[in-house]
Amino acid sequence: MPWAKYSGRSRILLFVCFCFFHECPSISNWLLTDRKAGNNKFVNLPNKYRKELRLSNISTIAPDLRPAVDNRRASVSGLIAGVDLGGTKVLAGLSDLNGVLLAKMEEPTAHGEGAPVLKQIVRMILTLAERHHDRGPLLRAVVGVPSAVSPSTGLASLSPNLAIPADQPLAGLLEAGLPCGVIVENDVNLAAFAEATLGRARDCTSVAFIAFGTGVGMGLVIDGRLFRGHHGRAGELGLLPLGADPHDAAPKARAGLFEDQVDSPAIRSLYRDGTVPVSEIFLRAGSGDPEASAAIAALAKSASVGLASIQAVFDPALMVLGGGIGSRPEFIELVSQHMSSLLPFAVQIEPTSLGPEAGMRGALMLGLHELSSQKAA
Repeated sequence: MPWAKYSGRSRILLFVCFCFFHECPSISNWLLTDRKAGNNKFVNLPNKYRKELRLSNISTIAPDLRPAVDNRRASVSGLIAGVDLGGTKVLAGLSDLNGVLLAKMEEPTAHGEGAPVLKQIVRMILTLAERHHDRGPLLRAVVGVPSAVSPSTGLASLSPNLAIPADQPLAGLLEAGLPCGVIVENDVNLAAFAEATLGRARDCTSVAFIAFGTGVGMGLVIDGRLFRGHHGRAGELGLLPLGADPHDAAPKARAGLFEDQVDSPAIRSLYRDGTVPVSEIFLRAGSGDPEASAAIAALAKSASVGLASIQAVFDPALMVLGGGIGSRPEFIELVSQHMSSLLPFAVQIEPTSLGPEAGMRGALMLGLHELSSQKAA
């Protein structure tokens, strides 16, 4: 080829074209085929190049279609159920394997002899799965309970606010009524996992989620993993031996020394005759009631001692507060003020970004995580 008559850029272009046609004859033949022949050029393109060109065209010409293409390629039929069991309500959700929330339902918690709440959970999961059976089979269910769940035995314990069996693994009892495997996890652990994967702590190496409400509990995620402890009791903050004489007071505690100081009954006892609902106390404080404000301030001061203890032991990058009491901005502000006098460093405290759905969302995410781990293994 007479290269001398071409400029430097032209030489480079000609050289690239020469290499392309020489090394990729199947594509060069396709490109040089007479268009008047009426052949479908794309159909005749070798299979190993067809997919690459198709996705390239979509990405270049219509970038808004890329998420739909990616979802279609990655989608596998199947469903995950996530349940957050509380003392007053049960919240159940259903997602596909892309993590898209398909449906949710909420019911008052069934109480009584024989733990009717277990049948309630099974019924709610089956109802959701049946409504979306066209999306595939139910592959996994994750249930969050207000208990310490032993990683080795699956037994639930330390559940003063809800009567559930403590002598049989809850997962086995639930699996008897469901067509899939079941994971039972502490409810606050699931909320922490949700914040670590979906919420405020997505970019943090560690997060402590603390729920203040009917009771108190904590979930810890460190380097992307839930920290449960040997017996599953990590995060049972209610048992912190705080007070002037914990040895004398602990045997008399209603739910635990720390929990007795910071739960819903505690704040109610600090305001008038002890019968005003927690939500009403916060409402009155916002309206200028000094007694209500004093009750909230006293509760926040007690809570700050427990949170400072967590910081001293675990040093999480972020503390997220949730629950009917913990998620309130005025409570968080007071807690932060009190902690500044207990610790010689600043602590980042934020309200939950997922609200009352944090536990349910965490259950769904843990189910997806466990399925992915199984497939990878």
